[in-house]
Order: sequence, then structure tokens, then C-alpha cells
Amino acid sequence: MADSTLAPLPSPQAIAERILAGERDALDGATLTRYLAGEGDLWELMAAADRLRRARFGDSVHLCSIVNAKRGGCPEDCGFCAQSRRYNTGVEPERFLEPAAIVDASARAGEVGSSALGLVTATRGLEDGSRALAQIVAGVRAVRDAGHTEAHASLGFVSRDALAELKEAGLTELNHNLESGRAFFSKIVSTHTYDARIQTIRDAQALGLRTCVGGIFGMGEAPEDRAELALELRALDVDEVPLNFLVDVEGTPLAGREPLEPRAMLRIIAAFRLALPRQNIFLAAGRHHLGQLLPLMFSAGASGMMIGDFLTTPNRTVDDDLELLEMLGLQAQVCGAPRPELAAEPRPAARARAEVASARHLPVVA
Repeated sequence: MADSTLAPLPSPQAIAERILAGERDALDGATLTRYLAGEGDLWELMAAADRLRRARFGDSVHLCSIVNAKRGGCPEDCGFCAQSRRYNTGVEPERFLEPAAIVDASARAGEVGSSALGLVTATRGLEDGSRALAQIVAGVRAVRDAGHTEAHASLGFVSRDALAELKEAGLTELNHNLESGRAFFSKIVSTHTYDARIQTIRDAQALGLRTCVGGIFGMGEAPEDRAELALELRALDVDEVPLNFLVDVEGTPLAGREPLEPRAMLRIIAAFRLALPRQNIFLAAGRHHLGQLLPLMFSAGASGMMIGDFLTTPNRTVDDDLELLEMLGLQAQVCGAPRPELAAEPRPAARARAEVASARHLPVVA
């Protein structure tokens, strides 16, 4: 039950109106936390989020894929990760993929509509002048030269000089997730700091690389932790925000946790869309927890999804995902393509859309 001492909860539609009028930070932290804590009608929250998604992305959906360029053996202790060598998860360490294998993965990704392939390494990072860095530089260059997809990467900690080398080879975007808010981070990771992650993100931005930064939900964090993450991402002004939902892996400290309820997942997506109206918000690991509500992720404000194989956890089949998009009338967009700035709908249309959604408690859809 809501605390009667709190101020009235602002309407999601009123916040959407302010955002469409140019006030990108209209959703304040206190209201965001209350939305994430379950206050307010979910359908009204989704309706407002969907208005913002359509204003920014229309009927386009971002598709991306990843490849495990270096599997297993990571020395870090992230409590959710099946690839840490600290946990007995059955994931055996493997060598870095050769460029030819990475190009094959890029070709497969391009064939199913992905315009970006992320090279992911289970490492603390890549040291300047190391053989590991040279191997990833070669893989990035090979993807660029093959032309099937853009080359993205998730590499752990990388210096600015190394990032410059990767950019020269063809890297266009760096993924470096914050995982959760600062206060909760130390409960799931102890071998590196939150500030170290933020510095890597800022180094990438300083070089003109796009940044892909998100988190994982369902690890035991509170609504305040989720809000803190969203506000940090807004302050950093990242470009893309992957939302992951915990898939517990036997052997990790977070094994045995129950997945979030589908409605709670939709609430997180919608709240993040109102907090981050310009960012591409896409769903990655754990989206299958939505079950039969999966198509509603777009009505909740998601503008993309990761398709194809994940690193160590299951995903839906590519055919299922492509069929879903076709049934919804959504089209794949080119990664990094210029998007129109958020623009207010014509006033009569905006008012009618809000009134219908409010009266029927329905998400706004095409």
C-alpha cells in the first residue's frame, strides 16, 4: 500500500507530455522509485512508455547478436556469472576465437537481421600490448572488413589507448554494463569497483565510441537500486541500455533465485523508458521469463532485443523472434542509424491517445 504521507503520484501520461515537450529529465528519482516499487497502474505506465517509444523509434526494432569470443575462466567474482572461474558451473575455459570463426558468426547474425555483432570475452580486461588485445583487434578488423555487421565488443577493463586501437580497427560500440545501482553493486561484485566501470565507459565516450550500458534485475536488489541504475545511465548519457533478467545458474552465488514475475518485468521496462526516453532499450538475457506476455515488452517501451545464442544461457529461437516481429508489424532497424529526436504528437492525437489508454487501462499500440 502506498504511503499516505507521500505527495500524490504524478501521472505517467503527464510525465510523457513533459518529455515530448522537450523536458527529457521530467521523471525525477522519487517518482521513478515509486513506479518501480509498484505504485501506479501498470497499464497506464506502459501506455506512457509506448508513446515515447513510438515517438523515438516508430515501428523499428533494434536487433543485435553476440558471440563468446573468449569463453570461461574469468578471474572476477560477479555473483551472477557462469563464466567466473571461482564457481563450479560446468563452463570450461576456451581459447580466443580465431577471426574466421568470428566472421562466420557475423555472417549468421547479418542473415537474421542483426546489424551488430558483439564480441564478448570472459576476462577482467585486455592489457595494452597483450596477445589477447591483438586477437580481439584482429577479430574486430575482420568483422569490419567482411561487412556483414558492425563490430561491437564487451571486453571488461580496457585502457583508452587500447580502445583507440580497437576503434581504428573498426569498433563502433563498447558494452560495459553497470549491472545495478552503486549501493547494491558491492553485494554482487567485490573484485573491482563501480567507479572503475564508469571510467571505462567515459573513456569510450571520449573517443567517440557509442556506449551500451545496462544491468541485471532479479538479483535481490530493491526498487531504489533499480532507480539508482536508471539515473546513473541518464547521467552518463549512454546510447543503448540492455535490460537483463537473472537466469540463475547452478554453482553461482545467485543460484536458486526465483525469476521476477512478468508484470514486474514489464514495470521495469516501462519505468526505464520514461527515465531514458532517447536511449535504445533492448531486452537480452532472461526475457523468456515474460512467458505469454513477451510481445508486451514493446508496448512497455522496449525498442530492441538480442537474438540468437546468448553466452551460456538459453534464448528463444531466431525463427520465433522473427515471426513475432512480423506478426507485430515491426521492422529491424540498422544499428546506430540516426533516429528522429523526440517530438510531441499533434495535440488532438496525443490527448485522444492518453484518454483512451486511461479509460480502458490499455497499453498504447499501433
